[in-house]
Parts: sequence; C-alpha cells; structure tokens
Amino acid sequence: MKKRLILILSVLILIACGITDNNGHQKDENKKLAVTQMFKTKNIQYVALGDSLTQGVGDELDKQGYVGRLDKEMKTWQGVKSVTVINTAKRGRRSDQLIDQIQSGKIDNALKQADFITLTIGGNDLMKIVRTNITNLDKKAFDKKRPAFQQRYETIMELIRERNPNAPVILIGVYNPLSIFTKEESDMNTIMSEWNSDIRGFANNDEHAVFINIEDLFESNDNLVYHSDFFHPNAKGYDLLTARIIKTLHEVNLNKLSEGQFDFKEESLDE
Repeated sequence: MKKRLILILSVLILIACGITDNNGHQKDENKKLAVTQMFKTKNIQYVALGDSLTQGVGDELDKQGYVGRLDKEMKTWQGVKSVTVINTAKRGRRSDQLIDQIQSGKIDNALKQADFITLTIGGNDLMKIVRTNITNLDKKAFDKKRPAFQQRYETIMELIRERNPNAPVILIGVYNPLSIFTKEESDMNTIMSEWNSDIRGFANNDEHAVFINIEDLFESNDNLVYHSDFFHPNAKGYDLLTARIIKTLHEVNLNKLSEGQFDFKEESLDE
C-alpha cells in the first residue's frame, strides 16, 4: 500500500512538472509570438536634410556617407520592409538656405511622408563667421552670431514639425575640423560645445527628436577619419558617425522614439 501511494505521488509530481514545463514553454512561445507580431512591416521613407555631411562628401567608398550606411542598417530593423531614401542635402548649405529650401515647398511631400529624418546643419554657418572675420577672429564674433543661429535652427524645427509632427528627427551636431592641427585647447572647442548645446536643447524639447554628439569623433586625425581635404570625414569617419547614431538610438529607445513603428532586432529569448 505504501509503495503504491509513493508511486501515485511520483506520477502526480511528474504530471505537475510536465504541466509546468508545458505552460512555461507555452508562455515563452507566446512571448516570442508577441515580439514578432508587434511590428507590421512597411516601406519606410527616410528623408535626409542638410549640408555636405549629409550629402556624404569625402566618402571615398561612395557609400553615400552616413546616410547610405544608415539606410543599410535600417533595413535590418523590426517593422521595416524596405527603405526609400530622399537625400535633399547640398554641399555648403547654411541654416538660412535650408529654411529657404523647406519654405519653397519643393520637399513638402517628402517631409510629410517621412518616417525618419536626419539633419546636419551649422558647420557652414560657423565657417562663414571664420571667413568674414579671418583678420580679426575671436570668440566674440561667434557669440554675436549665435542668437541668430539659434533662431534659425528653431525655425527649421518648426517648419519640419508643421509638415510632419511625429517622425523621429535625428539632429547631428557640429565638430571642429581645425582641431586636427593642434591638440591645445582653444576658443573653437568652447564655441563648438556651446553650439552643440543649442542643438541638443532643440532635441530635448521635442519628444521625437534626438541629438547625436560627434565632437569627439573628429577632434584629431589620429584614427585617420578625415578626407584628404582635412574638413570632411572619409569612409572610416562616416563609419564612426553611423555607429554613434546607432548607439545613441539604442540608448534613447528607438521603439519609443518612433512610437512603436520600428525597433532594433530582438535577441533570441533562448539565449
């Protein structure tokens, strides 16, 4: 009788373990299924705005700079079926010229239909100040022009949001190409930090925008990140810039930034 009772209890325990294992397994399967079904794949329109950095000038591999590299990365994201890139950038473009481009209405449809937007602007505004004050260049010249740049950047963001309220907007900062000629601290380092702080502020004021800091990537050419003009990134420089964008999007939660439209691939739940 005692042996029979032990046998019955053993069978019940085994059955219970089996139920628990099956239920647990079923939960895992449901979880995997939920992750898979969360995103409806769609064709993504990526609009790139700005200057030569967005145009990809200096990329000797002809991969269209960070835009082409980011396009390739986006095709691996959950929720993305395909990517159509509309690159409207132009070498030498300043913030006032970008305002003119947007206000012209020529890219209205592209912006309205955009699922993802990147922007580089400000480098040529800084270089204009350098050229204009080349014989008497000091920080005061930049400080004098800074409020006007802030106003123009704010206008750019307003124009974008009038046409597209919710698409993620990636605001890429400026860097100091003159730093490759000297390792000493200078007013230019302070100027770059201040102007980047302004751009970061616009990103912080927009729940669907994020700032990408690239100052440190191009503070020297020790890693051979510059094109032969010593102003634009080369292919390696664009690799690093793209990696910084991806890293930052991981940190800020791409899923939340895009309102659940897309996200990075999930790691296997079995790992």
